[in-house]
Amino acid sequence: MHVLIVEDDLAILHLVETTLQRAGHTVTAVMDGADAERLFMANPADAAIIDILLPGLDGRTLCSRLKQMTDIPVILLTALGEWEEKRSGFEHGADDYMTKPFIPEELLFRLQAVAKRYAKNAATLVTVGPLKLDLRDYRLELNSETIHLPKKEFELLYQLAAFPGRVFTRDELIEQVWGLDFEGDDRTIDVHIKRLRGRLHDDTITIRTVRGVGYTLEVSP
Repeated sequence: MHVLIVEDDLAILHLVETTLQRAGHTVTAVMDGADAERLFMANPADAAIIDILLPGLDGRTLCSRLKQMTDIPVILLTALGEWEEKRSGFEHGADDYMTKPFIPEELLFRLQAVAKRYAKNAATLVTVGPLKLDLRDYRLELNSETIHLPKKEFELLYQLAAFPGRVFTRDELIEQVWGLDFEGDDRTIDVHIKRLRGRLHDDTITIRTVRGVGYTLEVSP
């Protein structure tokens, strides 16, 4: 895992960096919030550990900006243990919080625990273009607007969106969505595709028919 560490105390920076590297992680270590944001834009990390009191760009603002670019696990570090400080950090998108001084191994454990939760959630989330599908609660968002779909329509769209550009045969889609014991015919797929096309009002999303083969979902810029 590639971890961005942003800490203006050189001793703590080296301590955290060494701890993570010994655990097998790749580290980008920065002492300034603005520099960290520029580096992240050029080479996004998989997670971040950020001190709140940073020169130039404070850690809470940096956390919020990174979260807007891509949702990664973020742990905030602070010398302040007050609840108000912690609440402010969580409101800016932090996933966890550690108060200095801390045990480096505990920080590593917390980082790995948060990353594991993200990995588990990622397995049920698909984001492609303006579409966001969450298999946990069958929620579809198109350009941040929630669209309610019948279960099979959602599962069909989820299968196509999970592999944009890949052409699925009708038989493959029936097997993945309806199961091997499905007793209908492949016209069921055509009916559901027609309904989905009518619901997805966005010019960048196309469910294309590949004649004689099946369907593929395409996203244009």
